Amino acid sequence: MSNVNSVRTWKEMDKLLLEVKEKGFCSSDAPKEIIIISKEPLKYNKVHENDILRKLYDPNKVKEKVTYNLLIENREVEVINDPLLDEKLEVIVKREPSIVPLTFGETYNIINKLQKMLGLNLRWKRPFPRGSC
Repeated sequence: MSNVNSVRTWKEMDKLLLEVKEKGFCSSDAPKEIIIISKEPLKYNKVHENDILRKLYDPNKVKEKVTYNLLIENREVEVINDPLLDEKLEVIVKREPSIVPLTFGETYNIINKLQKMLGLNLRWKRPFPRGSC
């Protein structure tokens, strides 16, 4: 399989999703959101220069799930640090508030913009869609 961090892989996933929709396994507005998790953990003991990362990786909240919400390209984006994920960064890109169906290609662009905002360059696990399938 191709590198998950390449745009080609994400566009291939869009083709697969379209095929599943055409066969009637998913509604036309699927997916409601796309979830992606980093391969590498971010450390609590590291001093993060970015405000969002400082909030997510607050050493006083090591055992708490911390969420930061923002809007990128008219999509709600949740950035999450969940202790169950061993300090890995979880990102949920939601279809709302836009009414246009969410695609993997669009999510790829949003993830890249988010990484620039955070000053990160992470490797990601394979994204997965959720909702209406």
